[in-house]
Amino acid sequence: MKFAKTTAALTIVAISFANPTNPTDPFPTVDLGYATHVPTYINETSSGFRYANYNNIRFAEPPLGALRFRRPKTPPPKQYGIQNGSAPRFATDCVSAVPGIFPDLGIGTRSWGREDCLFLNVRVPEGAKEGDNLPVIHWVHGSAFVYGSKDFKEAVGDGSGLYDDLDPSSQKFIYVASNYRMGLYGWSSSPSEDMSANVGLHDTLAALRWTQKYISKFGGDPRRITAFGHSAGAGMINLLLVARGGHEDLPFSQAFIASPAVWPRREPSRRQAMFNEVLKAANCTSVDCLREASEATLLNANTHLIVDLSGTYSGALGPGAGFTPVVDGKYIEDLLPVLLQRGKYNRRIKKLAASNMAHDGALMVPLEGMPEIFPEYVRGTIPNASNETIERIRSLYSYPPELPIKLGWDWATDVVFACNAYLTAKAYANRSQRHVMSMSPAAHGQDLNYWFFQNNITTPVANVTMARQFQEYVRRFVTGARNTMTFKRLEDWPLYGWSETVFNVTSRGFERQRDYWEQNQRCQILGDIIDDPENGA
Repeated sequence: MKFAKTTAALTIVAISFANPTNPTDPFPTVDLGYATHVPTYINETSSGFRYANYNNIRFAEPPLGALRFRRPKTPPPKQYGIQNGSAPRFATDCVSAVPGIFPDLGIGTRSWGREDCLFLNVRVPEGAKEGDNLPVIHWVHGSAFVYGSKDFKEAVGDGSGLYDDLDPSSQKFIYVASNYRMGLYGWSSSPSEDMSANVGLHDTLAALRWTQKYISKFGGDPRRITAFGHSAGAGMINLLLVARGGHEDLPFSQAFIASPAVWPRREPSRRQAMFNEVLKAANCTSVDCLREASEATLLNANTHLIVDLSGTYSGALGPGAGFTPVVDGKYIEDLLPVLLQRGKYNRRIKKLAASNMAHDGALMVPLEGMPEIFPEYVRGTIPNASNETIERIRSLYSYPPELPIKLGWDWATDVVFACNAYLTAKAYANRSQRHVMSMSPAAHGQDLNYWFFQNNITTPVANVTMARQFQEYVRRFVTGARNTMTFKRLEDWPLYGWSETVFNVTSRGFERQRDYWEQNQRCQILGDIIDDPENGA
């Protein structure tokens, strides 16, 4: 491993430990045309199932210099020699910053990463080979659009638990996880500058397109890719469903979106105000200046904007409107709920799962001051809301006198997560499945440990049996096959359909119910309020 100057690309070169000439190797060398990869490491589950990780595969050009603040450039650069993807921890992470208002993650820093970070990992079952056409999960990590990575287990797990208890005769799958630019690198833009909007979203699309193009070389089926994401990752997949008014040529056939985080951001002045903060933090006056700045200058600016200045009521992290996807008027034509309700979503998706936690917004609310600060909190999202509008929103919610903070967290749950999930499931109706987790505390991210459960030390859960059932539902969704040996009595996940049937995940198990958000109709009312241009979302 060697690093060049701060603006140079990362070089990963390793000696192969596999035999490039042996086609019967259970974990073969894979020639992508532009690079040749061997496994980085091989793992084995407690049941003896083995799989290999092919790590740190480039999917685009390094987004440096003139490529800063632009959509990713493909194809990736030519690499010589045999790559095994070995790299020190964090060496291929995109620049990340954990806000000071968040707990310490125990990694010794709140800011890390590099600009040269457009890499992905591929996890392959033993013996998989080109032509096997195994289904594929492509994981897109969350963490509020400002930190995390394909390797960041502290925030997202790593998906390896899904290989425990699978039926190897019918449920094998390939797992891909990819990076995307975050913070100021991925989400700052100006309508008046020569730069792309929503760069992080286009990074994710480029990674998914890489999977569609190259996954067959690992034994995967490019026609059976499930885009799977949580929070920010789910939000980007949700936005891809409405990209180009629903006419984008998507490189996946199924989508699994969990607590999709998409803040309403349409007003161009809010986007410009955020970009002005980036210029100020970097001591620049234009995007050209930002492209010429040193890597250290931008990293320090990003750290300042996220670690030091977070704490506004906007919901998204960073000053002002925060770092989050925006309506650019072209690729993302309007707000997500608006496009879904107008029927502008991709009709070629074959199957979709959409979920949220009952209290997704609980961790986003100031601990003190409700209900007095509720108007200010709402105006973080819809800044021009009148007093009458605030009162109309407040009337939608009830809360016990001893827990006034519930007013804030129900609002945040709806406007950032639940309405996106509900409206997406409703749009896809007879092609969708939906669950809501209300198991206490039902907070944002609690479901991650259930999907990616490994053990109660690394991924603690309240109910191990339910975690294993959760994982079986995910495998059935992805592969279409049941594990009848281990999960004979597992009830089928209900179709959402026109009856709006969901699984409510409680401490008692999976319970069929009618969708709570269909019954309360809050999303339709909030959608009308946010869509009103007078309110300035």
